[in-house]
Amino acid sequence: MTTGLRMFLMAAQEMNFSRAAQKAFVTPQCLSDHIKRLEEQYHVTLFRRRPRLQLTMEGEAMLRYLLRIQALEDNMENELADISGGGRGTIRFGVPATRGTILTSQIVPRFQAEFPNVEVQIYLNDTRTLEKLLLNGELDLFLGVDTNQHPLFQRQQVGRELLYLVVSRQLMRARYLERWEEMIRRFLEQGADLELLQNASMVQGHSNSTTTDVVQKFLLQHNISAQTLIKVSDFDVLVELCRTGRYMTVCARAHLYRLIYPRCGEEGAEKVYAFRIAGWDKYMEIELITHRDSRPLRYLEKFKEMMRQSVQREDETIIKWLSAGQI
Repeated sequence: MTTGLRMFLMAAQEMNFSRAAQKAFVTPQCLSDHIKRLEEQYHVTLFRRRPRLQLTMEGEAMLRYLLRIQALEDNMENELADISGGGRGTIRFGVPATRGTILTSQIVPRFQAEFPNVEVQIYLNDTRTLEKLLLNGELDLFLGVDTNQHPLFQRQQVGRELLYLVVSRQLMRARYLERWEEMIRRFLEQGADLELLQNASMVQGHSNSTTTDVVQKFLLQHNISAQTLIKVSDFDVLVELCRTGRYMTVCARAHLYRLIYPRCGEEGAEKVYAFRIAGWDKYMEIELITHRDSRPLRYLEKFKEMMRQSVQREDETIIKWLSAGQI
């Protein structure tokens, strides 16, 4: 890719000439000159400057092609290093924050013991942001939850998860009075009644969370009015808030690991249960996503296989815990 095209790519990604110039270690005037020469070469206008900087249709087309070129160049560099260096390279891996805390500490040490010359860069973010990072050439792969369909995504399913209602014993007592133990046994066997969610004090993820989006659509579909008092980007924190005995949340099965493995010093926290919700059959699709143009590098394929095994192993542990009962 020529210098001018790289300058355009930085400007298009930053959407600010000053920041892009700083990132490229040139002056804003130098960056502007490169873009002007591109516009003259292709007889197009790439940016509108007023009322704010934005791409023209021609600029959007150029950006789309350059992102693919960048991905191909990165793939070429990694493949050449893999062939000539016996396992040298870099993996840029994206994962939602809560799952990242569960999985990366299990996988990365084992992976680097086998591939000591491969650098692993971890990016924690929600699935929608990780989708954009992959398309922009800033990631090699990510673990996605209900990832959007896109023609440039290459998908490998690693799991399917139901969502669970997490509620404390304190709240069950308050809702069902002397029947609370009977209702817990029933919910563990049959799933929680929807009425438990009506007017409940909920804690949920932010609106850009795919899990939160599924939950909100489900509640709306069934005319359930819950009070969302707290929004947090990390579902691990949501489960911990439920352990205070004051809130409920709905989360994916993987997030229940905190109920199995509480933090040190939390043994005295309020007892918390995880119930399936009666009538809820929506699964979250867990997939490893790579770019369609990426090459099957040896170390990358090994990392993907380790990730797949770890996701399935954690899921089996949680399913076993759930089937054993929680009273």
